[in-house]
Amino acid sequence: MVIRTSWDAMFPIAWDGFRMYNITMDPKSTDNGDRAMGRAPLAVKKVDWGNIAFFTITTFFAMAVTPFYIIRSGISISEVLLFVFYVFGTSLSITLGYHRLFAHATFKANALVRFMVLFFGAAAFQQSALRWASQHRDHHRYVDTDQDPYSIRKGFFYAHMGWLIFWEHPYHYENVKDLRKSRLILHQHRFYTPWAVTSGILLPVGFGALTGHMVGAFLLSVCARLTFVYHGTWCINSVCHTFGKATYDIYSSAKDHWFAALITNGEGYHNYHHHFPLDYRNGVRWYQWDPTKWIIASLSWLGFAWDLKKVSRFRILAAQLAAEKHKIVDRLLERIENPSVLSFQEILESQYERLKHTLSVWEHSARDYQATLRQHMARHSEARREAALKSLAARQQFQETLNQWKSIIQLHFRTA
Repeated sequence: MVIRTSWDAMFPIAWDGFRMYNITMDPKSTDNGDRAMGRAPLAVKKVDWGNIAFFTITTFFAMAVTPFYIIRSGISISEVLLFVFYVFGTSLSITLGYHRLFAHATFKANALVRFMVLFFGAAAFQQSALRWASQHRDHHRYVDTDQDPYSIRKGFFYAHMGWLIFWEHPYHYENVKDLRKSRLILHQHRFYTPWAVTSGILLPVGFGALTGHMVGAFLLSVCARLTFVYHGTWCINSVCHTFGKATYDIYSSAKDHWFAALITNGEGYHNYHHHFPLDYRNGVRWYQWDPTKWIIASLSWLGFAWDLKKVSRFRILAAQLAAEKHKIVDRLLERIENPSVLSFQEILESQYERLKHTLSVWEHSARDYQATLRQHMARHSEARREAALKSLAARQQFQETLNQWKSIIQLHFRTA
C-alpha cells in the first residue's frame, strides 16, 4: 500500500511518475486486457482532489496574490526576465520536446537537446514525457472516441481540464516502446517528482533569491507561469477542437486557430497537425506563427537535430483541394432537390480529376528536376534545362486548371 504524505498531495501529477520504479508495477498501468484487444483503456469517473488542490492553489496565487504583490512591491527586470524565460523554456519543452520530438518523432535530436526538453518539460508539471507521449498517441489514434483521453465529444470543459480532475485514466505504455528504450526518458519518468520540483520550483525560486526577489520568483515564475502554460496547452484540446478553420480535413474536429497558435508556440494549427501528424511543422505557411518549427530548423542547421520529417507541398495541396471539394459537395447536398445540382456535380467531379492529374504531373516533373540537382549536373546542361522547363510547364498547367476549377465553382454558386 502506498501512503501519500503532505508533500505528495501538493504535487499529485509528479507523484504518479515518482512511485513508478518499474513501469509494470504501477497499479494504474495496464499493458494487457484492452491493449491485447487493440483498444486503449477507458477512463473511469473519479474526482482527483490532488489535482484540484494543485490547480486551485497555483491559480489563486497567480490571479489573486501576484497582482497584489506587483501593486505593493512593484516588479523588477530580473523578475520579468525570469518569468519570460520560464514561460518560453517550459512551453517550448512541451511543444518541441514532449510533442514533436517524443510523441510524434518528427525529428531526431542529440543528448543535450533531449536532456534540456526533459528537464524543463518536467518543470511544466504536465506528467513525464513517457506518459504524456503515450496519452497523446492515444488521442491521435482514437480521436473523438471513448478511448481518446481528452475527447471533445465529452464536452469543452472535459477536453480542457475536466479529464484531469474528474476522471482517472489507466496508463499503458505499449504504444511508446520506442521511448522506453531511452534510459534518460525512463529516469525522468521513474523519478518525476525530483525532476519537476527541482526544475520547476527550486531553480526559479533559487534564482529569485539570488537577485533578492524570492517571493516574486515564486509568484511569477512558478504560479503565474504554470497557470499560463497549463491553460495554453489545454486550449489545444478544447479551443482547437471547437473553433477555427478546417483547411485540410473538414470532417476532423481539429481546427486551425491563430490565437491558440500564438499562446502555444505554433501548436494551434491543429487541423493540419491531425492530418499530417508526422510533420515537424504545424504552421506550414511563412506567415503562420510557429516558433517551435523555427527552433527545430535552427537546431538542424547547428547540427543538434536531424531527420526532420516534412510533408511535401504537393500532398498539402492535395489535402486542401480535397477539403474544398468536400465542402462544395456538402453544400450541394443541401440543395439536392434542384435539378441543376446533379449535372453540376458531374462537372465538378470531372474537373477535380483533371486537377488531381495536373498536380500529379507537376509533382513528378518537380521530382525529376530535383534529381538533376542532386546529381550535380552543370547549371547549363541540356538535361537540367529540360527538366526545369518541364517542371515549369507542369506548374503552369496546374495553375490554369486550378483557375478553371475556381471559376466553375464561383459561376455555379453565383447563378444558383
